[in-house]
Amino acid sequence: MVQSAENNVFGNISPRELLDATYKAAGNFQVKAFFEAKDEILEAGKYSELEFYGILDAMIDAETERKLVLETLKDEPPLSLVEIAEKIGNFSPEHVIKDIIYLKEQGFVEEIDEVTTRTITKKVKGEVKEKEIQEHSYKYLVKDLSNDFHEHYLEPISVVFDSGACCQCGWCSSICPMNAITVTAEDLKINGTACIKCGICYSTCPRSFSFEQALVNIKKLDGSLQFSDKIGSYLNTYSATTTKDEIVDVRQDGGVVTSLFEYLLRNKLVDAIIAVKHSDEQPWRPVPVIIDDVEMLYKTGGSKYANSPSLAMVDKAKMYENIAIAGVPCMMRALEKNNLYPSGMPFFKNIKYKIGLFCMESFSFSNLNELVAENFNKYINDITKMNIKEGKFTIMLQSGEEMAVPMKDVQHYARNSCHYCDDLTSTCADISVGSIGSPSGWSSVITRNEKGEAIYNGAIEAGLIESKSLQDVEPGQSMIEKIAETKKNKCLPIVLTPTTEKTDQTS
Repeated sequence: MVQSAENNVFGNISPRELLDATYKAAGNFQVKAFFEAKDEILEAGKYSELEFYGILDAMIDAETERKLVLETLKDEPPLSLVEIAEKIGNFSPEHVIKDIIYLKEQGFVEEIDEVTTRTITKKVKGEVKEKEIQEHSYKYLVKDLSNDFHEHYLEPISVVFDSGACCQCGWCSSICPMNAITVTAEDLKINGTACIKCGICYSTCPRSFSFEQALVNIKKLDGSLQFSDKIGSYLNTYSATTTKDEIVDVRQDGGVVTSLFEYLLRNKLVDAIIAVKHSDEQPWRPVPVIIDDVEMLYKTGGSKYANSPSLAMVDKAKMYENIAIAGVPCMMRALEKNNLYPSGMPFFKNIKYKIGLFCMESFSFSNLNELVAENFNKYINDITKMNIKEGKFTIMLQSGEEMAVPMKDVQHYARNSCHYCDDLTSTCADISVGSIGSPSGWSSVITRNEKGEAIYNGAIEAGLIESKSLQDVEPGQSMIEKIAETKKNKCLPIVLTPTTEKTDQTS
């Protein structure tokens, strides 16, 4: 077992308990599906034999740990995640918290949502009003299961697509050991002949099962972080703008993301970045690209308001030792979920930095064309820049003319799957960047961990970025939190309805 050998994960467990838990872990359907398809997986060529056994070992270790956690919690009353983590001292709190959420998904643990209501006084447009708010307290209880109970089978990811919740991030395409999943900006297909039904795609999908309670409770373990229920955990908040003329020419707002990438590439902190550029054939259609040259980097500047399956590029960047990725909240959540499930070992260990973008919603390319035609009576190719700011959707034409319409007039063009997202500020990134809260020509920046803080300060020291505290600008962090709260309140619950798999038997 790789993890136990390296980290002594099971050092406090008796040999008999460990043997019994490992025996039970070997019966896990994901472990069996992966092991039994070894020859097919190696023939598919995505993972080497060494990588295959590393993944399998990590899956067995993680499942063994879950069996031990489950055994410890039998006959215990409902407990919060923090209480459970304190009770089980054999494993780190982070491990225990993520284990409980996965055990819930496997069907062994019940989540109990205890809701309390309290009244607060709030001033709305100068008038004091009373408002009832609900507060949720989650507790977890091991179910009393029959001897013939079998853990829940995790559906192939088509269940998410068929339910309308798929965000088209492309992550499932990159991690599938059989190369059985194809994701485009508009579609998702599974080669039913190649699929081994391992459920790994479901385990790591940002829209399959909620892991919000694991995220929140794990982040709160870090006492160095500030926490907001609207914008997540963070170290510091800033307002920044690029100092590079080449980036000023192509930037959307502050040019901060491009500046950070330039810093990473020039200082060889990464070998390549995964970003998005405009299609050469269809301007404003985004195309995910791997960039390993600073000069090519400038072609990725500016926002693209149509969605792009950028994470489908991750497995194509395996030859690089260290990479950075820019993406919207759903992509950052996919990468974070991969760090937790199904094994706690990332499928791609070369992802060093995650730069998240603020995102209220995005559009399909066809809907973006319709938006421009129906609201501005223009062709999309006539546009040099788009922007969403101060409640308006704005375009700039090649003639230099600027036109705008209220956001409420164009929101119905947004992708339906965006309505299932409650994350405005990419809470799972190392560093988050967006225009909300900062003045024109500047971007708001949220550093979420020491890694994000380090590259931000590094870019400042390299003279690539000019920075201020977000507290010193208007409208500042309060505006970000206000809009983030609005997005959370509008978020729809995901209900997955198993239907006929979307497969392509001929591919």
